[in-house]
Amino acid sequence: MKKSFALAFLFFTLIFSAQNITDYEYIYVPKKFKDFEANEYNLNTLLKKALEGKKYKVIQEELVNWPLELRQNLCKVLSAELLNDSNMFRNRVKLQFFDCEKKLVFEIKATSMYKEFDLGYQDALKTSLENIAVSNPKPIDIKGTIHSEVPKVTDKQEIKPIGSSENTSVASKKTELYSNGSVNFQKVQISKDQFILVSSSSSVPFATFKNTTKADVYRVTLENGTSTLGYSENGNLVIEIPTSDGNYKKEIFTAK
Repeated sequence: MKKSFALAFLFFTLIFSAQNITDYEYIYVPKKFKDFEANEYNLNTLLKKALEGKKYKVIQEELVNWPLELRQNLCKVLSAELLNDSNMFRNRVKLQFFDCEKKLVFEIKATSMYKEFDLGYQDALKTSLENIAVSNPKPIDIKGTIHSEVPKVTDKQEIKPIGSSENTSVASKKTELYSNGSVNFQKVQISKDQFILVSSSSSVPFATFKNTTKADVYRVTLENGTSTLGYSENGNLVIEIPTSDGNYKKEIFTAK
């Protein structure tokens, strides 16, 4: 089939927000997309190479194996997802990028004229990638705020780099494992007043814990964005999980 007959029709939607994909340096690309778990079309490899060609640094390891710099500030990383948006007539994909708070930063939909699955999905993905600009990273703080320029130092207090002994000591502590009876989680300390629980099967934290003014009591943000409370009890972690009837149930994560 001639290339002229295989031109892809591109429909793209740019999601406007305080962030733009070009503001980021790092992008997490999973080894398998949830709509393409068999990975027979090598779409994750195609996406990885294309993003690297646009000066992005692509991460495919699980969160617990990320560089210390990124584990201390998850908001420096965008997460990519590729959805199968096909119908009975056309092969279509939807390429999405989410920030650390699971907010959609950028989305592109593309349709290919190829009817074959392998050629069609790859062609649609390649077409969508044409609309991604080259990385032009900006400083991003731990809350995901992007700064147009590097903040100026306003006092003489020493600024310690991420690789300093103080920060390294936080990350070098013994690995702590917890289980709720069905899933195992690793506790990752990302700052002196914040840690996460993450499973080996996900790059997104199951729960993010932030210190409160009361010892061993935390403000918790769940994977779905729900805010609740958590606390330490007898060496275990407890999260109050909201229920559909407006109440809460106690979920215990036992230290292993």
